[in-house]
Amino acid sequence: MNMKYDVIICGAGPSGMAAAISARRNQAKVLLLESSGLLGGSTVLSLVSPWMTFHNDGKQIIKGIGEEIVSRLKNRGESFGHIADPIGFTDSITPIDIEGVKQLFFDYVSEEGIDLLLHAFVCEVRKDKNTIKGVRVATKSGFLDIDADVVVDATGDGDVCHLMGCETVFGRTEDHQAQPMTMLFSVDGVDTDQLRDFLKANADDCVIAKDYDFQYLAVSGFFKKVEEAKANGDFDLIRDRVLMFQDIRAHQVGINMTRVTGRSGINVSDLTKAEIAGRKQIQKAFQFFKKYIPGFQNSYILRTPVQIGIRETRHVIGEYVLTAEDILSQKEFEDSICLSGFPIDIHSPNGAELKFFDQKADKGYEIPLRILIPKNSENLIVTGRCVSATHEACASLRVTPSVMALGEAAGVLAALAAQKKTSPRQVDYREVQSVLRAQGQLIKKADIKKRF
Repeated sequence: MNMKYDVIICGAGPSGMAAAISARRNQAKVLLLESSGLLGGSTVLSLVSPWMTFHNDGKQIIKGIGEEIVSRLKNRGESFGHIADPIGFTDSITPIDIEGVKQLFFDYVSEEGIDLLLHAFVCEVRKDKNTIKGVRVATKSGFLDIDADVVVDATGDGDVCHLMGCETVFGRTEDHQAQPMTMLFSVDGVDTDQLRDFLKANADDCVIAKDYDFQYLAVSGFFKKVEEAKANGDFDLIRDRVLMFQDIRAHQVGINMTRVTGRSGINVSDLTKAEIAGRKQIQKAFQFFKKYIPGFQNSYILRTPVQIGIRETRHVIGEYVLTAEDILSQKEFEDSICLSGFPIDIHSPNGAELKFFDQKADKGYEIPLRILIPKNSENLIVTGRCVSATHEACASLRVTPSVMALGEAAGVLAALAAQKKTSPRQVDYREVQSVLRAQGQLIKKADIKKRF
């Protein structure tokens, strides 16, 4: 295989995929490295669905490659497209078929001419002072040394940045505690009519949107059932509610009920213990549903994840650190490269609580290019949940549509830097913005038009 590329993307989650597609469409020779055997990261490995949110205050704020992906899934019958959030927590949700995402991402690699290595784990970097020159990859074939003009860290954990010696912060600044891990699972054979009737009868025990029509099933609540099960000794999970969403097939639901606290997603011993704990919790959660929630009596577990879902590990310190205050004040950035509108949603690192910030209906905010550029590094870009943001800000921008928008911008920046034979920090942000707009992305709040 080729050992020299314009751009290497490390990690093929939604952000890394968007980065690879974007860089390739801007004439870069791209290698995509993925440590697993699948493309799609947390979506396919950890069953993260539905995606949320492409909208804010009734308007679409994320388009570009992310919207293109949703459109293709919808045309294949593998997504409903965007629908109003039944829970009312955010503007929209986008139910997707995880098997469809797997195949679509492989199709993209073939169609775009992206070189791909699966089962390839970046274990070292080659550098000259602060400049990354390439990566060493551990594979079944042994070690491979591959060079690139620009490297994009889309690992989700800032692994490449860490190997480069870039400054990072784990979790919260004050105590380095991170949001808990979760092992989602899917259940089939659900009597959705019975479940819908129960939800209607107990709507006052759930968090629901004002205009929810009970057609697409989503539940955040049944608090009384959880308390009843706890009183009977049938529920010891660190959760206060039922949280589930209907899959795109009528009798299937995805369940988000497990919570593994006190473990680090970048410590192999902790990860091993978390995987074991998560699977035990799935069994407990499923038994709770079978016993206490109408409609689940004849159901069965359809799918469990390849690996536990991780919300937060390292935050790479970049040229700018996005904060909660930036989000809440809707600060405008001259170098904005995309928008996000997901609320600041913090799952307590050590309890069952969900912490929400008091935000107005318009939650949309701009994200600056500088959070993609690690400090004291050259030819290195970071994208995904580990970008330069605080614990609180990350709790908003870590979601799939947002990180796809970040990845699209990272891909443009990487391609331009490679073409110009310069460091990403030397690329004019206005040129990045121009390319992103040409690709259909919305990058400033002024770009938004009524769509949803």
